[in-house]
Amino acid sequence: MDVAARLDGIRRRLLDDRADAAVVSVNANLRYLTAFDGVIDPGINAVCVITADEARFHTDSRYADAAIAAAAGGPWEIVRHKENLYIELCDGLRAEGVSTLLLEAGVPYGRFKFVSEQFDGAVRAVDQLVEGMRQIKEAEEVGRIAAAAALADAAFEHILRYLRPGVTERDVALELELHMRRNGSEGMPFDPIVAGGPNSARPHAIPSERPLEAGDIVILDFGAKIGGYCSDMTRTVVIGAASAQQRAMHAAVLEANEAGLAAVRAGRPCVEVDLAAREVLQRHGLGDHFTHGLGHGVGIDIHEMPTVGPRSTQSLRHDSVITIEPGVYVSGVAGVRIEDLVLVKESGHELLSHASKELIEL
Repeated sequence: MDVAARLDGIRRRLLDDRADAAVVSVNANLRYLTAFDGVIDPGINAVCVITADEARFHTDSRYADAAIAAAAGGPWEIVRHKENLYIELCDGLRAEGVSTLLLEAGVPYGRFKFVSEQFDGAVRAVDQLVEGMRQIKEAEEVGRIAAAAALADAAFEHILRYLRPGVTERDVALELELHMRRNGSEGMPFDPIVAGGPNSARPHAIPSERPLEAGDIVILDFGAKIGGYCSDMTRTVVIGAASAQQRAMHAAVLEANEAGLAAVRAGRPCVEVDLAAREVLQRHGLGDHFTHGLGHGVGIDIHEMPTVGPRSTQSLRHDSVITIEPGVYVSGVAGVRIEDLVLVKESGHELLSHASKELIEL
């Protein structure tokens, strides 16, 4: 990972904003800036402090030894705190003569308020302090995402042998998670969605105790995490023979998926990519049943920049990773979603999801 380039990006922002230091504390941004493996967990108490000349990782005794090992040979100095990290941090910054701090706009308000009260100088919340850099993936990042996508592909093949009448949605979700964890996933980037029959018409249905039944259409939306990076995919199958309506819905969504993929290339406005898929569903009379955006960025977080939707103001960038996931949802009847993970290239895209998208009848 090119940590030096990431630090240079923060330092350019310091110059642009005429600030003395940046304080970064959002977990995903900590992971990105440091590239530390095996250190940052959801409960970590830590911040990165970047100035024109220094890069410091402040944490407490629970994480300090792991951070020291991860930082060996790199630009990060590890600072161990004894009691209240933010009080000690602000005291230290004042003593160094720092007068202006940049914080991420995404920090909790309580944290921003506390730092502002403890620090005598100016504290400014800045949009996309780190997130804009995270959108462009380095080769190693792409490799980790691709490995996570390959694990999800394998999990889909595994779960096809498990799906049958009488198995509950919750059992299927658990089996997916167990399979991916046993084969290398570092936890789940999000709780798997398994939605059968009428539940499939709810885009973010929570797996329930409802048993699958013959004739059910089933949406499976899940991902894995490898080396701190996520994958995301969705496939839709039928338990038994598909009805004419199910076949028609699946065919329309698959056509929309392919149209969205064909529209992907670096520089393309995200709204145009969304429209390419949305117009297909409108031609099939299903446009009113496509109730969410076409996709989103994926990386350390399962939802990153950019947003690919009808109100997006962003454009696709070379070497970003996004989802293409059209869906239709007929309330009380059924839903279909097909989601691929892709790497954006100058002239198109590279598929990272390879599991079959054809309508599978089990």
